[in-house]
Amino acid sequence: MSRSRLFYFTLILIATFVAASNFVSAVTVGPAKIEYKADPGEIITGKLFVVNDGQEAQTFYAAFEKFTEVDGQKKFLPSEPAELSEWFKMEKSVTLKPAEQKEISFTVEVPKNAPPGGHFAVIWWGTASPDAKEVAIVTRAGILVYLQVSGEVNEKGDIGKFSLTKGKFAFKLPDDFTVNFINQGNTYLKPRGEIAIKNIFGSTIANFKVNAKERIIFPENAQILDVAKKFDKPPFVFGFYKAELALQWGEKQSNILKSVWFFVFPWKTVLVGLIILAAILFIATKGIKKYNQWILKKYSN
Repeated sequence: MSRSRLFYFTLILIATFVAASNFVSAVTVGPAKIEYKADPGEIITGKLFVVNDGQEAQTFYAAFEKFTEVDGQKKFLPSEPAELSEWFKMEKSVTLKPAEQKEISFTVEVPKNAPPGGHFAVIWWGTASPDAKEVAIVTRAGILVYLQVSGEVNEKGDIGKFSLTKGKFAFKLPDDFTVNFINQGNTYLKPRGEIAIKNIFGSTIANFKVNAKERIIFPENAQILDVAKKFDKPPFVFGFYKAELALQWGEKQSNILKSVWFFVFPWKTVLVGLIILAAILFIATKGIKKYNQWILKKYSN
């Protein structure tokens, strides 16, 4: 291929890429999460919004998909029917100009025979029409829906593990803990609580919030909860201490307590203190020796 042909071929590729980029579609939806608690037969109303972030007018379609969580990661289940798709009543498509935003009202009609417990789905808003049969690359964004239906709900939970992440021997007051919560019920749970650090006399010297972001734990799932750090520079401590974990969750405010003992030996601070003490003793010994020599010399004269 000659240089001139290569030059024109390159220009065509660039022009094709630029033209294609002008038709890239993108969508933003909100809120990121919808969470409700309802009784069987209750009707809930709410609003969501859809934004066209693309550079041309675009029609976006709503589609429901069931999801769960496994080891803290969301797992979507396209092959399983999402009962929430029948309960939600709203517009199933919207056409928007570039940068246009539209607020969409919806109602959730909870059936009178709805099973108690948690019901979960994601509302995808994307460019793929539900009637389209061809496979295509589509743009979509989702809104997570958490709905808890009242009734004979089992809000059972337990602590699978509570420990210091780096072991029971530390060189400073630890702020790194592992809290593994297990949801053994049939609805989602948001355990919240704190870890209190106490000395051997029972006095609290530090507190750490647990799951302050209210992360949701799905039924029959276990997840490591976040522990918020309290200080940048830990206070000086030495000896045995106890970490007490207290968690609460559910409508009935179920709770659980766990504790673990650990030992703190701040060797750097202790070493510096010993060096200073040794220096003081050395200076004091020299001073006493000089003083005694002065006394003996004075009275000998």
